[in-house]
Amino acid sequence: MNLSMWLVSGLLVLCTVLPFVILNKSGKGDLKIMSNEVKKLINESKLKFNLKESWGNSFIGLDADNRTLVFSKVFDGIVAVENINLNDVLNAKIVKKTHVTKTNNKKETVLERMDLEIKFLDESREHKILNFYDIESIYMEDYELSRAEKWNAAVNGVVATSLKRARVA
Repeated sequence: MNLSMWLVSGLLVLCTVLPFVILNKSGKGDLKIMSNEVKKLINESKLKFNLKESWGNSFIGLDADNRTLVFSKVFDGIVAVENINLNDVLNAKIVKKTHVTKTNNKKETVLERMDLEIKFLDESREHKILNFYDIESIYMEDYELSRAEKWNAAVNGVVATSLKRARVA
């Protein structure tokens, strides 16, 4: 009886823990692919990030010495990596798309999408859009506004110093 009790208890524990382990592992596959792509780019370009951040399925890093911004995001198992030379950048700004909904006689502003738009010195070059939040892919916000503001300030700070140096030279 003692052996059968241990066997049943072990099976119950396994049935409760195994789903959590499987779900935890399945969500990290895309992140591992993205991490490998970013590490490969870091090694190839010899970058050293002064500032970096990872959240959800996104990564952003800034190498102020090499004036390089790296942004990576995973879409359906495909990793998109943007490597932006900040010497070519005029400025960055936050672009938000919102809509107003009415619930319980209150008007609420709902954030649909938030991007960091990178504008280049060469006006013929298309702007880069770095997506920080999209309600279609992630329903809950995770401090994306403060994160976007922080990165907007960091990019504009590096760009401003490079523009000052260009004017002096």
